[in-house]
Amino acid sequence: MQFPGFKHPLTGIVVPLSAVKSNKSVGIGEFTDLPALGRWAVSTGLRLIQILPVNDTGFERSPYSALSAFALHPVYAGLEDFPETKSSGVIAVDIKTLKADLEASLPENRNINFDAVLTGKMRILRSMWDLAAKADIKASERWEKTNSWVRNYALFSLLKKENGLKSWLEWESCRDPSDRELAELWKKRKKEAAFWVWLQWRLESQFKAAAEELASLGIALKGDIPILINDDSADVWAERSNFHLNLRAGSPPDAGSPEGQNWGFPTYNWNYQRNNDFRWWHDRLGQAAKFYHAYRIDHVLGFFRIWAVPEEDISALNGYYEPSVPVNRHDFEALGWDDERITWLSRAHLPGNELRETFREEAPRVQAMLEQIGLDDLWRARPDGPAEKEVAASTLSDESKDRLIRVLRNRTLLSIGEDIWLPSLNYRNTRGWNSLSDGDREALGGLFHRTGEASEALWEETGRELLGMMKRDGGMLICAEDLGSIPPSVPGVLADLGILGLKVTRWARKWDEPGLPYIPFNEYPELSVTSSSVHDSTTLRGWLALEAREDRELRRALELAEDADLSGSSGVKKVLERLQDSASLIATYPIQDLLALDSFCVTVNPEDERINIPGTVQESNWTWRMKVGIEELMERPGLTIAIKALCGRRKRSTIVVSRNFGDMIK
Repeated sequence: MQFPGFKHPLTGIVVPLSAVKSNKSVGIGEFTDLPALGRWAVSTGLRLIQILPVNDTGFERSPYSALSAFALHPVYAGLEDFPETKSSGVIAVDIKTLKADLEASLPENRNINFDAVLTGKMRILRSMWDLAAKADIKASERWEKTNSWVRNYALFSLLKKENGLKSWLEWESCRDPSDRELAELWKKRKKEAAFWVWLQWRLESQFKAAAEELASLGIALKGDIPILINDDSADVWAERSNFHLNLRAGSPPDAGSPEGQNWGFPTYNWNYQRNNDFRWWHDRLGQAAKFYHAYRIDHVLGFFRIWAVPEEDISALNGYYEPSVPVNRHDFEALGWDDERITWLSRAHLPGNELRETFREEAPRVQAMLEQIGLDDLWRARPDGPAEKEVAASTLSDESKDRLIRVLRNRTLLSIGEDIWLPSLNYRNTRGWNSLSDGDREALGGLFHRTGEASEALWEETGRELLGMMKRDGGMLICAEDLGSIPPSVPGVLADLGILGLKVTRWARKWDEPGLPYIPFNEYPELSVTSSSVHDSTTLRGWLALEAREDRELRRALELAEDADLSGSSGVKKVLERLQDSASLIATYPIQDLLALDSFCVTVNPEDERINIPGTVQESNWTWRMKVGIEELMERPGLTIAIKALCGRRKRSTIVVSRNFGDMIK
């Protein structure tokens, strides 16, 4: 959809669709709730609604772990608006019963019982399919012919159900189908897979109608495009040439994650996609354009370089940035280094006495996993491992497993292909590095420096190419989640392409200056989106009550007294008022942060309103739902006035908007 050509800074909200609540919705937010949410937004002066991904994730609650880059999640189906509901009193009763059961299972009528909602809805949707009119089935078949992705998704869903919802990696058959085999499978099992085609046709129609109604209200709908896709997905199962299954994406170690993060998703085979003119991405963005006026690129840094982790590893410590300019055999030959020295640097070594002291009675079992160097009392990793998963699956004690994994990480060089290497993340603290003479360390360090500089140039070239490819796809406005350790080229590439970056208050600081002062809000780049918090952080109210309670720099940035009270609704209001004066073209706030302006609309403990805690497995993750429904929000005049005042503040802003939004999507 074409992004409206607004000529003034915008204010919007961010909300997982799952969290939206209305009198009609059954246990979770639904596509059909969006127009009502839009009418409330219009009444407050908000002009943009941003939702998190709504792709099918099966029983996985996280919207960032999709079974398909194209298919919509049935859990968001607005059951009451299906034609089959209106024509069948039995189904209408089933919906009321499911809703009552869900409400009874959640006495507070707040959090989401995701599994129960999905199970109940799928049962009812199956009943609807059984009653679907022949004309509707014919219509879904016509729709299928113009949506080629749905065939593989429908087959994948059918086979996944028959295999007890196991990953395709665990199926006994159809694990690696060719294009010809997929075509034959479709002919053979089309009737059985037709339910998923019909369901996606219905869901798309419902979501598209909701998006069009938002547009008629003057509300822009912004989506979220995760950069990665689950390996257990229809896309990877049917079109795995688009991916590198031997690598997993993640992030390098930092203060919060000392072993880094291994997200478990395969990386992209960009060379293959490049040779196919990025067809998969163009199709994906074309599907998104049916609903969205704008979209957020999740982890945009991954389009410049992704932290790639060998598939056989558990942690992310042995990862590296892909792409990177490697060191090759010719580089080492120029230094006069032979194969023996390269092996010494690229494979972990362990003297026999150290091995026996470290592993004691388990030393023989550790030796069996390594290789001995000739007849010397010296051991090293095999050319093929052992990798972390092999060690974890061994019969060694947990203590010995941890020790062996640490030993195996002691490598100066990481082999990433035949005769090419990259420096390990911690190469300066490795046995191989410390065994080198000062001259050799200087020579190798210089080599690493030169390839590092070349990699920086490669990242800029890659990011410009891939984001330029996405920029050519239609009239959607593109925004980027550019948080984290950013390559120097990122801001320039985003600016050149007219892609908005992200400024989250708590992290928009001058990290290289004493006291870590906040960047003045009026110095935010025009091409940016201001936000008070994100779905992976505490809410604004939670942040002010905990981490920022004694933050003098924050009060200085807000131009308040050092002892100013930032607790409760008044504190939230003070921060939002100042953020509304930012130079960003768009300001979007998680709906919790705006609802906090009215104490009736929030829970006592702000932690109860957190959506997700990254890197954790908790029952509360991805289950938050609004305390009050949309209908109740319409009856909170104080909240409406407060949000109107914020939006009016931005419209009256003295910021000079140098770009029309319409010009930025060309």
